[in-house]
Amino acid sequence: MNHVLNEHTKTLHRSSDALAPNRTSCGALRNVPDRHVRVVGEDVQPTDAVDRCGRCFEGEGGY
Repeated sequence: MNHVLNEHTKTLHRSSDALAPNRTSCGALRNVPDRHVRVVGEDVQPTDAVDRCGRCFEGEGGY
């Protein structure tokens, strides 16, 4: 499964499904323009510059 990166907020989300790969299971990116969204592999790890969404990933901060 791929993840979705909001490049504007630098937050990593879980993808909702293959039919809508730029949208998330938490729904946080419903209104975010496609230019701020990038699909990335699940091997992308959070860094100092990228956080994980707290609604998509247990035990994480964010939204």
